[in-house]
Amino acid sequence: MKVLSIATRKGGAGKSTWTMFCATSLFHILFSKGKKVALIDFDNQKSLTNKRQKELKNPEVLSILADLFDDYENRLKSLFPVYTYTYEEYIEKYDTLNNYFDFVFLDFPGRIETPQKDVLKTIDKVAIPIVADELDIESGMSYMKMCHTLNIKAGWFLNKETNTTYNKDIKQYAHKDYFLNVNPDLVEIKGKEGELLSIRERPEMYRKNRSTVIPFDDKEQNVFHLIKFLINN
Repeated sequence: MKVLSIATRKGGAGKSTWTMFCATSLFHILFSKGKKVALIDFDNQKSLTNKRQKELKNPEVLSILADLFDDYENRLKSLFPVYTYTYEEYIEKYDTLNNYFDFVFLDFPGRIETPQKDVLKTIDKVAIPIVADELDIESGMSYMKMCHTLNIKAGWFLNKETNTTYNKDIKQYAHKDYFLNVNPDLVEIKGKEGELLSIRERPEMYRKNRSTVIPFDDKEQNVFHLIKFLINN
């Protein structure tokens, strides 16, 4: 089992959105191969679990799935689970998860809590979203440092990119001038043409298309590149 996460210390960086996109897409990619995917939400409000329940009752969602896949009924029957766990429950269930699933995605709240440390130690790889904002970058660097301390393989990508000088500077200089100072093993997650993965700011489109049932229409291959980084050794 590989335990994967898209995470940072600060809320609003896009963690849950891209975790949902990756888990849903990977399930559909691997469905015919019999590989098992799970998504674990550590939000006690059960936001992802509730979303799944609402989607399964939505005829439009099921209609779109039927248009995409001839075997949509089998996919629905075998749809990857969305669990809401406390950190303690996850640790208790880890061995059972390990015996059944091939890939498990963890969705964390935008803060680090003491009980979370044991969970973090189980992660094989994490993608850290960076938004070109001073507070986001400080939080991101703190998370990068923690990953290095815990020996978690980590990479970063630029999320919510806008056409500003600051965004351009982050893309060009941040990795070698700042990020490697706190985590010398950190890598840049690559996108098209081998350049840093930079995802443009499109909040309405991403919010509208968040789904735990339907794979994201990944025309720019952002999800593809995130998945490629996360599942490859």
